[in-house]
Amino acid sequence: MFIESFYPKLIYEIGLFGAIAFLAVTTILTYTTFQIYRSLQNSTFKNYALCLWMFILFISFNPYYYPLDTEPVAVYYWFFAGVVLALPTLD
Repeated sequence: MFIESFYPKLIYEIGLFGAIAFLAVTTILTYTTFQIYRSLQNSTFKNYALCLWMFILFISFNPYYYPLDTEPVAVYYWFFAGVVLALPTLD
């Protein structure tokens, strides 16, 4: 039985160390955006940061679908990550 998922595909395309590096980058990004969400003082920015952090969390660790392979989702993922990383300067 063939089970298709993102991480075996990732290991096949960029190898084991590349997959570990990719997981490290997404984990650090998820943790950093969570820390930014917790550090904001403005309640409006904090609500936006919470929603965007949840989006980054779900896309980063989704094992069944290729969210970062499909073009619109990957563009939104990195764009919203940049928005969350820029929120402390706006706050």
